[in-house]
Amino acid sequence: MLRDVPATVTAGLRLGGRDVLVRRVFLSAGSAGSAVAAVELLTPGRAAALAGASESGAVFFAALACAGFVCAALGSHLAPLAARLAGSGERAVSVGLGTGAGGLLLLGATSAHTGAGPVVLAALGYGLVHLGLGSAGPSRNDALHRRVSAAGRATALSVQSLALQLAGALAGLLAGALPPGPLPWGLGAAALLAGALPWTRGTPQDAPAAPQAPPAPVACADPAKTGR
Repeated sequence: MLRDVPATVTAGLRLGGRDVLVRRVFLSAGSAGSAVAAVELLTPGRAAALAGASESGAVFFAALACAGFVCAALGSHLAPLAARLAGSGERAVSVGLGTGAGGLLLLGATSAHTGAGPVVLAALGYGLVHLGLGSAGPSRNDALHRRVSAAGRATALSVQSLALQLAGALAGLLAGALPPGPLPWGLGAAALLAGALPWTRGTPQDAPAAPQAPPAPVACADPAKTGR
């Protein structure tokens, strides 16, 4: 219900204000939304420019989108390995977002150039963006799952999704207002770097789990009544 939205947002903001790790999750979700918005806004026009026509550019963009989904799925599959190599899931989030930022910087650096070399580097950057975001997502969600109790998990997930969408909408408006060239791509890269930076700091320990109630005593049969 729409009338429940303000209460949900308020509860999520309070949760993020109390817990550093949850706040990092919300910030990194917003940075990921900004990067995705920049890529989805800028890639179709660039594909059309490379293909030479809007029709062939649409086909080219469709192929790129499919490749992006494959890279994101591969990144999600490799998330446990990335967490082991990075030393923790929190560090893996920083590495994933940093990888995505590097991909956006490649896209920005090659935006004003043509030729086989820049196109290959741009394709590599496009893949790195989706690979990095796909790798960071599971570790970020795992951190949120461990940090928030079951009672507040639905609220936290709703606010995380809202942060992603609102940041994406604002980033799309800003990227569209910037002149063509490296700057719009750099906006997405800066957002990812801003989301990755908090994860490089010391991570607070997970809140201890609530103590479990001792098991109820098991009633034993009365030997006098059983005849033993």
